[in-house]
Amino acid sequence: MNLKNQFQLEQPIFYKILSNCFESKRIPHAFLLVGENSSMAAHYIAKSLICESGTLACDECNECHRIDNHNYADLIYANGNEETIKKGKIEYIQEQFSKSSLEGKAKIYLLENIENSTSEAMNSLLKVLEEPISGVYAIFTCQNINRVLPTIQSRCQVIQLLPSSKKILIEKLKEKDILKDDIYVLSEIFSSYEECEKYIDTELFDDLKLEVYHFIEDLYFHRENLVINVETHLLKKYKEKENIRLFLNMLVLGLKDLFHVKQNMDLVYPSFKSLFEKISDTEENIIKRIELVLNTEYLLETNANVLLLMDSMMYRI
Repeated sequence: MNLKNQFQLEQPIFYKILSNCFESKRIPHAFLLVGENSSMAAHYIAKSLICESGTLACDECNECHRIDNHNYADLIYANGNEETIKKGKIEYIQEQFSKSSLEGKAKIYLLENIENSTSEAMNSLLKVLEEPISGVYAIFTCQNINRVLPTIQSRCQVIQLLPSSKKILIEKLKEKDILKDDIYVLSEIFSSYEECEKYIDTELFDDLKLEVYHFIEDLYFHRENLVINVETHLLKKYKEKENIRLFLNMLVLGLKDLFHVKQNMDLVYPSFKSLFEKISDTEENIIKRIELVLNTEYLLETNANVLLLMDSMMYRI
């Protein structure tokens, strides 16, 4: 089976979006693919930009093979899982692509696992996306879209891969007879049942979910209590970085639900719906708060003091 047919069968949404873009010749300047096995799809987009055998890549010609081997002269490649993507890498991309094309075709930068970028790199990348250059295409992948700035997401054609895997995970979680909130939150944060299992019906997960509720409630209605409540309940009991990271991921999902409730979309926290409906906030403010939480999560990976980091986030949010 060739790669095109494989995508038609296994990734029909990805294939349909890509086909429509290339057939209409309205190709976005930036793609963001979300999913564990997104590398093959990302490289397929790059091949389709330079392959001359048809609307989409043939995956057989020399040009397609050059993309696979990363020896196409106008391709810049980086993988955040191999080395953190830093501001210097983005500046290098800007510098190289300000010059004339070496190949006379599309100029492409393919960055995998961009959630593993420094905050400075993310901000530099955002500036590049805000001023797209004709003939230059960005292809990004990530496994956790919650760690990618919403402002970057909004400037990309976002394609969620592996929908069937997520559906299977949700169905498997439903077999455990757990709360709808828990099913949705776990399936948004984790990609396998094995990862979810360690949190099912645990005191930790229940506590963090409750802390998300109280955090959002205090943020909008009892601002004066926010810091003291988080310090007294969350940080006094859970100080490990892994637990704080999980809380921040869960908080991002809660803040995103503030968008969802306005659009009558399905909520990740359906039991919080009555709270979310009471909240009035602008999209701009919500996005800023989400970005602040994401940046705090990034800083957790450094040697920053967890308590000071969380206090800083709460005062700024």
